[in-house]
Amino acid sequence: MNRRIAFPYLTLSEASTTVSCWQVSLNGGPSVPAEDYLPHWDAASTITMYRHIRVDMPLAMTELSADNGDLGMAVRVQIGTGAGRLPQQLVKVDSQDLTASNGNIHVAIEIPGECLSTVLDLFTEIIVTSGPSNASLITPSSPGDRLWQDRLRIRIEGVEPRFPIEVTDFQRLLGHIPAAESPWYLHWSPQDWSRDFHGAIRLFLNRNSEQLIERFEQQDGPTLQALLADIMSQVCERFVADHDDQGAIDAYESGTLGAQATAWLQQSWPGRDFGFTRSLLQNRPGEFRSAFLALAETREVT
Repeated sequence: MNRRIAFPYLTLSEASTTVSCWQVSLNGGPSVPAEDYLPHWDAASTITMYRHIRVDMPLAMTELSADNGDLGMAVRVQIGTGAGRLPQQLVKVDSQDLTASNGNIHVAIEIPGECLSTVLDLFTEIIVTSGPSNASLITPSSPGDRLWQDRLRIRIEGVEPRFPIEVTDFQRLLGHIPAAESPWYLHWSPQDWSRDFHGAIRLFLNRNSEQLIERFEQQDGPTLQALLADIMSQVCERFVADHDDQGAIDAYESGTLGAQATAWLQQSWPGRDFGFTRSLLQNRPGEFRSAFLALAETREVT
């Protein structure tokens, strides 16, 4: 659980909560550690997810200042799917109660492939189900209060290429120039649009921008939207300026910087030709950039 989040009540620590990594089994096969991509998936597949959670209940009650030991808790796993930072569809919810005599939970969830699209999102949390009879001001007591959480996102279908992201000292990276005070910096060059997208750009976050980094780590929606919109608009503005006609941009192979720029343009203005986007950039640049802000709302920075 991200300890930077300041809850208005006590939460569980790593000392009281032991959680195994997710294991995944495809079509009844052997279970293996889940990674960020699941190969060989299709809509006819069945995915089974496993993990074990152990809560030291006496220690947990002490940590939560629930001295009578009657605080009700449960482990809840929400399975979601769909592209974007947050799941577009909730597929399944699994909930198991923790009791004073049993703090061990074994999670085994079977998920039909026909329910899934693009991403398998597993959000695990330990929540309050009933308040204690004797609670302090900072004892969690309302049903639904979250005491612990983690999230795993598994890609099951091809999505946009990733690019490296790094936190660094901008004074050392850029020198003593005005750009060194910026919260983020996209390092890239438009010299070769046929270059592999993954190696063509790198996003740097300014180490001194602590609030930005914290929001990025917490997957704050508006922060990620602004970052990705800036990346897309930077790349696409130069791409449009560097090309004259549709035939030139159609020649780029999948996975290249040019192909990714083309995809972003087509997603922003489906059905429109290159002449339209070129005219829009030249005559209404604000509208051009705003389209990428809208497009970024359904994407994620990875």
